[in-house]
Amino acid sequence: MKAVRLIAASLFCVAASQAVAEDAAVQARAITCLTGMEQGETSWPDCRRLLFQPCAGFVVGAEGHLTCLADQKAGWQTRLDATTRTLNDRLTAEGSGQLTDLLGQWFGYVGNKCNAVAQEKADISADAARLGCEISEFAGLSTEFDSCLQGKSLSPYCILQE
Repeated sequence: MKAVRLIAASLFCVAASQAVAEDAAVQARAITCLTGMEQGETSWPDCRRLLFQPCAGFVVGAEGHLTCLADQKAGWQTRLDATTRTLNDRLTAEGSGQLTDLLGQWFGYVGNKCNAVAQEKADISADAARLGCEISEFAGLSTEFDSCLQGKSLSPYCILQE
């Protein structure tokens, strides 16, 4: 019986690891696409397809769709949190202070923006619209933070330590 439990636990860990790797691959492709928009190499419809591809097989607004979007949002939130920590470690004290101020404003902006989007799309699915908006915003900010870490951002907060 212990062997069966051990095998089941091992299979669960393998499946979870594959899901995390797939999420990371989807995020990496989306970040590349969003970065390409800055150079005119890609377009928002291209990037939007990549961002929401994991949930494309579900009926919009159905329980499975909302669960998928919530999972995607959690993945982008995790990426954004990790990137923010890395960025704060690399910024000067001045840059870190500016970033903290910006993030305080940003979360309010995203909340207001995504609530407005949800109201506009209430006839389709307010919850799906809100989650989709949040995913888009988290992905966009992750892209900006990646650009800063690569020394490609012109944003005032992006003052990396020497």
